[in-house]
Amino acid sequence: MKKESLAALTLILPGMAAFLFFNVYPIFYSVFIAFTNAKLGNFPVQAPTAEPLRIVGLENFVWALSDEKFRTAFLWTWVFVATSVTLKVLTGIFLSVLYNSKYVRGRAIYRSLLIIPWALPLLFTITVWRFMFDPVVGPVNGVLRALGVANPPDWTTDITWGFIALNIIEVWLAYPFMLTVITAALQSVPYTLIEAAIVDGASYWQRLTKVIIPIVSKPIIFATILTSAASFQYFLVPFLFNGSLFEDRFLLLYGYKKAFGSAVPEYGKAAAILVIVTLVLAVYMFVNVKITRIQEGARK
Repeated sequence: MKKESLAALTLILPGMAAFLFFNVYPIFYSVFIAFTNAKLGNFPVQAPTAEPLRIVGLENFVWALSDEKFRTAFLWTWVFVATSVTLKVLTGIFLSVLYNSKYVRGRAIYRSLLIIPWALPLLFTITVWRFMFDPVVGPVNGVLRALGVANPPDWTTDITWGFIALNIIEVWLAYPFMLTVITAALQSVPYTLIEAAIVDGASYWQRLTKVIIPIVSKPIIFATILTSAASFQYFLVPFLFNGSLFEDRFLLLYGYKKAFGSAVPEYGKAAAILVIVTLVLAVYMFVNVKITRIQEGARK
């Protein structure tokens, strides 16, 4: 047993070392930076004329909570979570119900086509969407002009229309996940229950809302919690679409701009923003798991 344990430990140690170095260490180091006055000039190398690196306690967190742009980004991030998650869940349920219909032919091909967004690189996808929403040569505005809209929206510079565009892009990127989870759940619904509802005279809408969706509610809630956490961490899409337009609309983007997009990068304040985001997300996940009780039965 000792030799087997030693052999197992030898195999596990490289992976554990890589995990600690690339995952755990950066987290603790970022938390440490959040409690310092780290900025360009004293971090990572101390310049002779710069203020020395020192511990400032909760000063960065107090600044973040009192900063108007941070509060704006915090509010708009939650607005985006509410709008994008609602659209993703409704789209996922609609496509899943449509896919599971016995009247749909070629469902294997249909399913393969629907998960295309998973197969495409994110950078390529966002570049294509940005072209599609281009106010001058984009196909979206081209279609709107053909339909008679004289002045179509400026998706890339108007904050309201840009926000709508981000919701559309997020639905495109996330619906394959929702479709996969909800479809798998719908396929586990006993058809005998549906037949019983038909015999009782229930309409299609009643069967869907009173029988099918309540049975698959836990997988839907699970997918909703995961996708809402992803929406709360929204960064790369608005950054590539138009980072300067949304820099005070998304928390991670605001933190990034604070660290790398200002004349004097303030790494301590940026780290504090990201620590706050992590804490809020952890509390959000914990509360949702407790309220929805999706963990019940996992240990059985």
